[in-house]
Formats: sequence, C-alpha cells, structure tokens
Amino acid sequence: MEKMKLKNLFLIGMIATGLMAATPSFAGNTEGSIEGNRFLHRKEYKDMKATMSRIEKDRERIAFHKAEFKKNKDADLVIESHMSKKEFLKAKADLKRDKKYLRIDKRDLQSDQQEAIRQSNAERREVKKELRSAKKELRKDTRQGNTADLKKDAAQVEYLTLKKELKAKQSEALKDDVYAFFIYLDDEISDVV
Repeated sequence: MEKMKLKNLFLIGMIATGLMAATPSFAGNTEGSIEGNRFLHRKEYKDMKATMSRIEKDRERIAFHKAEFKKNKDADLVIESHMSKKEFLKAKADLKRDKKYLRIDKRDLQSDQQEAIRQSNAERREVKKELRSAKKELRKDTRQGNTADLKKDAAQVEYLTLKKELKAKQSEALKDDVYAFFIYLDDEISDVV
C-alpha cells in the first residue's frame, strides 16, 4: 500500500516535471527589451524588421532626391529637376507602401497571437472539464466504497490538478509575453515611423 502511494506520487511528480520541462519559458524576458523574446523568430516579425529597414532607406531617398530637385531647380536644369522630382515622388510612394505593409504585418502577428491565446484558453478549459469529471468519478467511488478504483481516481485527480495549474500558468505567461512583446514592438515601430 505504502509502496503504491510512493509510486503514484513519483509518477505524478515525473509527469508534472515533464510537462514543465516541455513547455517553453514564456515570460522569461527580463532584459527590458525585445531581445531574447521567442517571437523574434516569427516570419511576421522578420518581415516587419525588413520593412522598417526599407522605410529608413525610403526616407534617405526622399531627402536625397528632394535636395537634388532643389539643386537642379536652382541651376535651371529643367530635365534634371523633372527627373529628380519624379524620383522624389516615387520614393514618397514607396514610403507610403512600406508603412502600409508594416501595419498589415503587425496586424497579422497580433491576430496570430490572439489565436494562440484562444487555443491556450481552450486547452485550459478542457483540462478543467476533465478534472471535474475525474472528481465526480472519485466522489462516486467514495460513496460506493470501491477502494480499487479509488486509488486510481485519486491519482488521476492529482495529475489533472497539476496539469490544470500548469495550463493556467502557461496561459497567463503567454498573455504576459505577448503584451510585453507588443509594447517593445510599438516602441521599435515608433522609432522608425
């Protein structure tokens, strides 16, 4: 009997440890920056970084062609000033396009993360549902005095309780991580835009 309890506790401990080890560290970003965040490797974020780089280059192009236009206009070079103005307008259009792409990529990333949060909440609700049914089964076996199933049900309730707590922590950590990531991302975007 005592050996069976120790075996069940050991099994529950191993399962809980395995679940915790298998889950990524969500809110482990203590640096106060976007560095080290797990969203850095997302395609949308990489696209956003590339777009921010293009926005900076577009601004440089605008400044260059604007200066060229003024210089050519002051020198009364009609064709060169016309070409500079055309390039200046193209650069402005590119800047507008890149800003729009940046907004779209950010919105896509936000919707992906909201979907991940919804999925995490659904998994948490599913575990709570399983825990309720396991507790119901445990109460039923307790009323009937069924000792053979009682041990198995108690172990199942303990396992599901640990799993429920773990899912709740993961869900909360994911929300915190997404929130922190978008704060840093907004700062990065505001520096560029």
